[in-house]
Amino acid sequence: MENINWDDLANQAASQADDQFKALMASLTSLKVSEIDAFIAQSSITNANAVKVLQQINDATASNNQKADAIANVDKGVNFLVSLVSKVV
Repeated sequence: MENINWDDLANQAASQADDQFKALMASLTSLKVSEIDAFIAQSSITNANAVKVLQQINDATASNNQKADAIANVDKGVNFLVSLVSKVV
């Protein structure tokens, strides 16, 4: 998988319409737009905060505890992560 510039993605997410954001997320994952729509709605997270969570997950330099702490500090980040995990297990 190519390197993703998460900061640029977060900036794009803040300015994109929800539909565009969901399509972008679907293109970066194996999830369908309808699945992304469902778990974003379920977790009530903003696009920018969803990207922050994904950015933390992707951070290879952080330990699991550091990632957990960082995600816990994102508004609705834990709900989003739980919803995301439920789609892959």
